[in-house]
Amino acid sequence: MRGPIVEYSPGKFPKDVDSNGAIAFIDRDGVLNIGSASYINGPDELTILENAPRAIGELKRLGFFVCIVTNQSPIMRGLWDEKQLFSIHQRLRDLFLEQDQDAHFDMIITCPHRHRDNCDCRKPNPGMLHVADQMLRNPNANKINSKQEIVEIDSEYKHVNWWKEKASPKHELDLLVGDRNSDMGAGWAVGARLFKVPEAIGIDSVFKRIVDEKDQGDEFSPLR
Repeated sequence: MRGPIVEYSPGKFPKDVDSNGAIAFIDRDGVLNIGSASYINGPDELTILENAPRAIGELKRLGFFVCIVTNQSPIMRGLWDEKQLFSIHQRLRDLFLEQDQDAHFDMIITCPHRHRDNCDCRKPNPGMLHVADQMLRNPNANKINSKQEIVEIDSEYKHVNWWKEKASPKHELDLLVGDRNSDMGAGWAVGARLFKVPEAIGIDSVFKRIVDEKDQGDEFSPLR
């Protein structure tokens, strides 16, 4: 089965800021923009949540890589295609940079599958997060040839034992912000600090927490 869709544009840190090596994994709908039960089907349907650009800009000013990880099953449902996805995300980028010049997304990774497709990338599976880890922290090992590409998930990352303890993070400051338990599960599987937000407010509700290196995030069990 095809893997997730990667939009790759790393390396834009604010002036005099170096990467701290950590990744902020951010869900899209309900975290950065207002979600919809009938999906965000085009750029004109995007409404960003208040202060979301400030939060992303501040993460970049602190040295985080920022990666959106989003489930978008309308693609496999045949409602719209990757070209439409890219137009939505270009509008999202533009809206964020209009409000905060540092609110840059290093990657946007999209799972196009439905739940019944049993893929390795749809959250709560952590496949998209592993792709981001490989590409952002090991740029010399990248096999991607363009800014927009479908990638494969390495076999070693395809199975999660949800009965074990929370994984150890690749970096102690790695974090995930999401509005659903599926987001929390994906972050749990890679050991990230977890921050669950109400979808009507999004990332601004945890702004002070995510920029606090001492905040270990929310408790979560994938079996509850």
